[in-house]
Amino acid sequence: MENYLQKALELGFSEVKYLDDIYLECKAELRAYCKPEQCPLHGQNWVCPPACGTLAECASRVQEFDRGILLQSISKVQAPAAGESYQALNREHNFRLRQLIEFIQADQVKILPLTSGGCVFCEQCSYPEACVKPDLKMESLSAFGIDVGELCRMAGLDYSFREDLVYFTALLLIK
Repeated sequence: MENYLQKALELGFSEVKYLDDIYLECKAELRAYCKPEQCPLHGQNWVCPPACGTLAECASRVQEFDRGILLQSISKVQAPAAGESYQALNREHNFRLRQLIEFIQADQVKILPLTSGGCVFCEQCSYPEACVKPDLKMESLSAFGIDVGELCRMAGLDYSFREDLVYFTALLLIK
């Protein structure tokens, strides 16, 4: 596990925490934001509803794991930053996550990657056609109803909404 944590730091994650014996609750009130009238990504890709499964199905997948690595990318931004700036930073975060996933998968370890903003492995998602990289796709923390703020607090990490800092968070569940 230590080599995974070290690799995450080498890749440029700001914070890296190993979580052992974790229990994640998939909350309906958070999943409620994943509706067509609330989110433009609903029904557009494999990691958002309805393609990611029901909340109960997501919870079942999460409960297969009891440990993981919590990762954060924290960046300073000029307030007010344009949406494109946030999107570029999120892509960088998820690119680092992709590199870590590939590093860990080389050891034949079963993982479930969950991240902010969803999967970025493909330039254009194949949805509704079959996912072309199902072993690499990154699920959405929001679609799984996971309270990111609560998760970060539990791990002793800061997570806030500020004009000068942006936090992107990912969780790699490991079996």
